[in-house]
Amino acid sequence: MATADQSQNAPLDDLSKILGSDAHALLDPAVARAWIAFLTAYGRVTRALSSELMDASGMSLADFDVMAQLARAEGYALRMTELADAALISKSGLTRRIDRLAVNGWVTRRRCTEDGRVHWATLTPLGVKAFRAAAPGHLRAVAERFGASLPASEMDRLTRDLIMIATKNKERTREAV
Repeated sequence: MATADQSQNAPLDDLSKILGSDAHALLDPAVARAWIAFLTAYGRVTRALSSELMDASGMSLADFDVMAQLARAEGYALRMTELADAALISKSGLTRRIDRLAVNGWVTRRRCTEDGRVHWATLTPLGVKAFRAAAPGHLRAVAERFGASLPASEMDRLTRDLIMIATKNKERTREAV
């Protein structure tokens, strides 16, 4: 029978066998356990939220995120580069996402008249209506699937910890280079 310590270290033990070297030397077992737990929680929560959102509104979680970024912006519009940074999506991925949202009539994309290199994405009135219709149910689902998982004090700690990790790993944008 395996001990708790052995079962907790199993992913690194398995990786060590595959690599032919000690994976524990590359990654602390506590970090490996936290990473696997993070990926598992993220995958399960986002998969459930995305499925529920799609069933209720016809939009994916990624669609909702892009629309939320536009809904928060002045005039419901952002430059595509700003939107890609805010939505944590590649510029090419964002272009494809905006094209799909445009098919629904939720978003438009236009070239800037002053600078032809700049493109703007704008949430349409129909997009605002769709976003407003989807948001309450989605926020309730986030509260249930994510928020109800921990007491408020632990959620505050998790928030601080995740912000610290995100800050440490913030990518430099082209403008900062």
